[in-house]
This record gives sequence, C-alpha cells and structure tokens, in this order.
Amino acid sequence: MSQEVPAEVIAVLLLQPPAPEPGAVSRLQLIGAQITGRLELHYAAVEIPFSLRDCRFDEPVELADASLRAADFTGCHLPRLSADRLCVDGDLTLDQLVSGGVDLFGAQIRGDLWLTSARITGDGSGFAVNGPQLRVEGGLYAHSAHVTGGLNLWGAQAFTIELTQARLSGEEAHPAFRGDGLHLVQDLGCTDLLVDGGGVRLFGATIGGQCWLARADIRTATGWAVSAPTLTVGGGIYADGLTVEGGVNLFAAVVGESIELTASTLLPYHQFALRAPGARVEANITLDNAIRVAGTIDFTRTEVKGAFSLIGTTFAEGATVDLHRVVLGALHLEALTAPPATLDLSAATIVSITDAADSWPAQIALAALTYQALHPVMPAAHRLPWLQRSADYHPQAYEQLAAYYRQLGHDDDARTVLLARHRQRRRSLPRPARLWGYIEDATVGYGYRPGRALIWLLTLVATAAIAFSAAPPRPAQSHGPSFQPIVFSLDLILPVLDLGQEKAFTPVDSTAWIVWISSLSGWLLGTTVITSLTRRLTRS
Repeated sequence: MSQEVPAEVIAVLLLQPPAPEPGAVSRLQLIGAQITGRLELHYAAVEIPFSLRDCRFDEPVELADASLRAADFTGCHLPRLSADRLCVDGDLTLDQLVSGGVDLFGAQIRGDLWLTSARITGDGSGFAVNGPQLRVEGGLYAHSAHVTGGLNLWGAQAFTIELTQARLSGEEAHPAFRGDGLHLVQDLGCTDLLVDGGGVRLFGATIGGQCWLARADIRTATGWAVSAPTLTVGGGIYADGLTVEGGVNLFAAVVGESIELTASTLLPYHQFALRAPGARVEANITLDNAIRVAGTIDFTRTEVKGAFSLIGTTFAEGATVDLHRVVLGALHLEALTAPPATLDLSAATIVSITDAADSWPAQIALAALTYQALHPVMPAAHRLPWLQRSADYHPQAYEQLAAYYRQLGHDDDARTVLLARHRQRRRSLPRPARLWGYIEDATVGYGYRPGRALIWLLTLVATAAIAFSAAPPRPAQSHGPSFQPIVFSLDLILPVLDLGQEKAFTPVDSTAWIVWISSLSGWLLGTTVITSLTRRLTRS
C-alpha cells in the first residue's frame, strides 16, 4: 500500500528546503506515494528541482504562475495539472502521466516538455491539453501519447514537436490538434499519428524543418481532417501512406521542398479531397499509387517548380483534378488504375506533360494551356482524341499542338492537327458556312490536303470529256479549230485559262447542263484552291 503524504508537507519542503550537505545539491524526490490534499504552488518560486514519480494525487496540482527549476511527474495520476504561465528553467516531464487535463496557457519552458505515453482525458469543458502561447525552447515530445479531448497549441512556439504514434481525439466543438499560428524551428513529427474525430488545424503555422505525416490516419465527421491554409514549411510535407476522411486544405501554403502523398487515401470534405489553390511548392507534388482519391484535387493557381505526379493512382467515380492556371515543371499522368472524370488544364503553364491514352479523363479542359513537350511523342491521329475530350472548341489548343509538331519537324502531323481544328470549328458555324466548310474539306482539306484538288480536277475533266465525246458540241464558227474533248473540258472547268475551245463550240441541248455543272465546279474548286494557297502562304 502506498504511503500517504500530505500535499502541504511537499509544498513546505519545496518552498523551504533544508540546507544541502557540503558538495551536494538539494532536490526533492518522491516515488509511489499517495498524496492527499491539494498541492498549491501557484505564484511560488521553487529553487530546487523535484521529482514526484508514480504518485497518486487526490486533488489537482496548482502550478499557475509558478517558477520552477525542473519538475518531473512521470507516471503520476492526478485529476488535473493547472500550470498556466508556469516558468520552468529546465525540463517539465509529464511522461506516462494519467490526468483529467493539463493547462499550460502561456507557460515558458526553457528545456523540453515531455509527454511520452501520457494518457490525458478531458472533461469536455475545454481542451484536454490546453497550451496556447506555450513557449518551449527545446522540444515537445509526446511519442505514443493518448489525448482525448484535444491538444491546443494555438500560437505556441517550440524547437520541434514529436507526436509519433500518438492518439488524439477532439470534441465536437474543437479539433483534436489545434496548431493555428504554431511556430517550430525544426520538425513537426506526426508519423503513425491517429486522429479519431476533430481533425488537425495548422492555420498560419510555420514549420522550419519537415512536416512528417507518414502513415497517419486522420478522420473527422465534421470539418477538414487537415486544415492548414497559409501553412509555411521550410522543408517538405512527407505523408506517404496518409489516410484522411475529411480532406486536406493547404490553401496558399508555401512548401520549401516536396509534398509526398504516395500510397495515400484521400476522402473529401465538401467534395474536396486535397485543396491547395495559390500554394507554392519548390520541388514536387507526388500522389503516385494513391489507394483511393474521392472528390476534387484542387491546385488552381499553384506554382510547382518540380513535377506534379499522378502515376498509378486510383480515383473514385466522379473525381476531378483542377489544375487551372497552375505553373508546373512537369505533369505525369500515367498508369492510372481509374482516371478522374475531369482534368482541368485551362490556362496552365507546364514545361512537359507525360501521359498515356488509357489514363486520359473523359473530359479535359485545355483552353489556353501552354507546354513545351509531350511524352511520349504520339502521331497526331493518336493525340487528337486528347484535344477532342474538351467540352468546348478552343482553337488555341490545336494551334499549340500543331506548333509542337512543327518544332519536332513533324509537318504532316501539324497539318493533321490544323485540319482537325477546322473540322471541329465547323460544328459551331451557321448552316451555309458549314456547307462551304464541307466543300473545302472534301476538295482540298481546308488547304492542308492540296493533292485532293488535282484528283477532283482530273475527275471532272475526265467526266466532262467522256460526256462531250458522246455528244460533241456544234461549231460556233465555220473556220474554227477542231474539237478536242479534253481541251474543251479544261477550258470549261478552269476559269483562269482560255484555250479557245469554249468560244469555238456551242454545246447541244443534251449537254448544256454539263457545261453549267463544269463551270460552277471549276469556279468553286478554283476559289477553294486560291483560298487554301493563300492560307498556307500566310501561315508560312
């Protein structure tokens, strides 16, 4: 049975310690005691370090506004630790603490704050661990801690925070981890973190080193699972194997290295699985082999100096990727198990795009997209379906692709793309213009298939010559040239030529209609050829 020790006795020993023996340093150490009464040290200045290990307290411990050298409550059970504005010259050790709450509002700890394997359960009246504006010159180490009722570090400062394998849960009114305005010199370590309700908030936080979220599991029924708008991370966000139910919000975040979400599961909040409009990333964004992405990935107006990679990712039905006005070094869209329904690349600026036809979404917005390279280099016939997945016709998208093929020296592919542009545009024209478009397409392929004009010309001349051979026209003058069916047909069909045959002969009634058809066809063909040649010369 534990020995009972009155709290008043401990207070006296701390405030009026006996003089130490020569060569020794005074300190108080108590192990396994049952402490009765309330230990009240608020506003007290305790000059000796103390250790109360594995003790049980009947009542809360009061350390508000106190000044301590160092304090160790390892393994203690106590109703609550009230330590607002506490000042500690060394470490405050709360490892394996079992408590109904810890208050550290405005506390200043010049050493480290230890919460390893602590078990803290709030009473629902506020955060279980309430440390807004906490200052820790060393690190806050809460490896394997269990906090039920939320951890509040609003506006706190520390060298580093360690929440590896911790278990956090929040109440309905507040998040499981509140770190708005948090400032860390080095890392925020949340590897294998489990958050069951409440989510994580890091609005406006600054992390000088890395943010580790590998294999973290963060779930909430209300709000964002991870809400970190305007977050600044000097290093990268490394969250391989992350699972979130409630989406990730990185609006206008600044990341000095990469964002890695390989093999993650992202389920949405208000249709957003990952939202980062206006963010800036100095290296890469990687969502390769994501197990499941539902909802929308929104990186509008984001600048990524490296690559945005979606290789082997599985998108849920109806998922979208919004890269409107994004600036990317590279985009990788390959080997998708299930592509998103929509990809918005409108007004995006991308150095290189690597994709595969079987990973193209059903709808792709390409208006004002600019790029320098496409990998792999596909024939135009294989690349055109990529353009045709745009819901609306945008000539710039065709011009961009044609310019890319010209840059490679693939002139035939460039002409194929420009021909497809005219055919796509034709669908939006009035009926008379569409009719003329069909004529241009059938005759010379809008100027990109000029060889067709010769075929049409030869066909018309041959048809007319056969008809006039069977029913020769009458001579218009007694001493004219002899009748030549082919020359007569050429004279009719080509309006720019005067071979003397048309004036020298008058068609009989049965062939008059052939003259009209030949002349009209010749004018149409000639006008179309001139138009196409003008277009090609102007383009050159």
